[in-house]
Amino acid sequence: MTGRTRHHTARYRLTGLVAAVTALAVAAGCGTAGDPTAEAAGAGGTLTVGLAKETECRDPQQDNYGYGGTIGRQIVDSLTERNGVDLARIEPWLATSWEISPDASTYTFKLRDDVTFSDGSVFDASVVKANFEALAGIRAATGAAFVQGIRAISTPEKFTVRIEFDKPNAAFLQATSSWQLGILAPASVAKTPEQRCSEGVIGSGPYLVKEAVYNEQTTLARRADYAWPSKARKRTGAAAFDKVVFRIVPEAGVRTGAISSGQLDLAQSISWQDGPVLEKAGQQLLKAVNRVPAVSLEVNTSRPILNEEAVRVALTHAIDRRKLVETAHNGFTFPATGSLTAANPFHLPQPEALKYDPERSRTLLDQAGWQVGADGIRTRNGKRLTITASFVGNPDNQTFLEVIQQQVREVGIDFALRPLSTGEFDTALVAGDYDVHRWSGALVDGDVLRILFSTKTLNKSRLAPGNDLDALLQRQVAIGDPAERRTVLDEIQRVLVERAYQIPVFDMVNLWGAGRKLTGVEFDDSSLILYDAQFTS
Repeated sequence: MTGRTRHHTARYRLTGLVAAVTALAVAAGCGTAGDPTAEAAGAGGTLTVGLAKETECRDPQQDNYGYGGTIGRQIVDSLTERNGVDLARIEPWLATSWEISPDASTYTFKLRDDVTFSDGSVFDASVVKANFEALAGIRAATGAAFVQGIRAISTPEKFTVRIEFDKPNAAFLQATSSWQLGILAPASVAKTPEQRCSEGVIGSGPYLVKEAVYNEQTTLARRADYAWPSKARKRTGAAAFDKVVFRIVPEAGVRTGAISSGQLDLAQSISWQDGPVLEKAGQQLLKAVNRVPAVSLEVNTSRPILNEEAVRVALTHAIDRRKLVETAHNGFTFPATGSLTAANPFHLPQPEALKYDPERSRTLLDQAGWQVGADGIRTRNGKRLTITASFVGNPDNQTFLEVIQQQVREVGIDFALRPLSTGEFDTALVAGDYDVHRWSGALVDGDVLRILFSTKTLNKSRLAPGNDLDALLQRQVAIGDPAERRTVLDEIQRVLVERAYQIPVFDMVNLWGAGRKLTGVEFDDSSLILYDAQFTS
């Protein structure tokens, strides 16, 4: 990592105390945000951003929980970027052009020849090759699923890289726009996965890490020599701000207050209750609409109770999604209407399969032999109908799951809650130690469903190999014709929702607070893009 990084293993064991002290310092005015009047519009200055927390891995290729989409997106570039208006349109970035074989099994990228990493090393085809080969070997990495099935990577010229898959992969071009396939410098690729997580990585982005103290503050410095933004960006050359300071401010109310007082210029995860307050105060409320899979309960079908389709479907129809988003999210999110969010270009509306119908739930459970007990919870052969939801413990997850807990009890389901730390949650997912768990996804292309549910990738539903869904998931990625592929993706979504392998709950909208004079903040799905951001006079 360029610059000075203070990091010790002990810092990973810090509780919320240090972060709370940091937040109080912000609220008390011990730090100062960028002053728009101190600089000419769009030139120099410091942007101060409040984050709710920092995840335990500082490598965008590996991270599951937000670093890649916030701090990481500012320091790593990708081969391509999605167009902000037409999500199916892919724009050049580190790659200037590409060719795809008719069966979508071979991708050839022509690369820029003027790119450097923040440590001075040079970007070329050999760096892309090393990145993807190393990533494919990190099984738990988020980005690893995008590069599975690569048969060979060759570099016929210094700035040409050819990637050959053992089967057609129609979604790979979309994947190259993600931060999970952000390109790292050779020095970072050479490190172990654990070192990359703990020490951070070096990228070619418009900012570099100057100083980082885990779960307290990360300071980014502008690269004056940056000159290779994607074609999706408005700006050219170096970014506007001299520095971007990310502060960890755990309390949502403190983040909101810091926006109103000018201590922060931008703040993540404004609470559902504080959104209207911020707007009434004349500040900006920015909404990042997710375009990936809906926030869902992913169902472990290998569990004895959840192996029954009747139980899974009964759980689906016992959830009143409209009331849930009003109660838990103040109406800012949207009730799920399908496997993928309504904003996703591959979305299939499935209103009947997700209809709130508690009477149908009761009928299904009655027919399956689950009888209502004295306390209202159903039993069968002496066993209670208990389904445990595992999730990363935070107030937002706790709140919406408590609403589900109350709703499904009405039909006789005991919905237990199991909050975990991020490390415990990861361990549980890999081991299949869950009944249902809260999840979404990270790819706009419909192939995200293969990544989530194929037995050859994450297999969220713990389906047995050889199931009929697997065949569909593998088939769609091998189809080059968009219309034919869409037909198969529609069928996949029907299977997932109608059989309740996936129980969609709501379409996520991430709320960010911003000061009045901050412009140019953009989002690619939930990913924060600060390259075009600046203060107006």
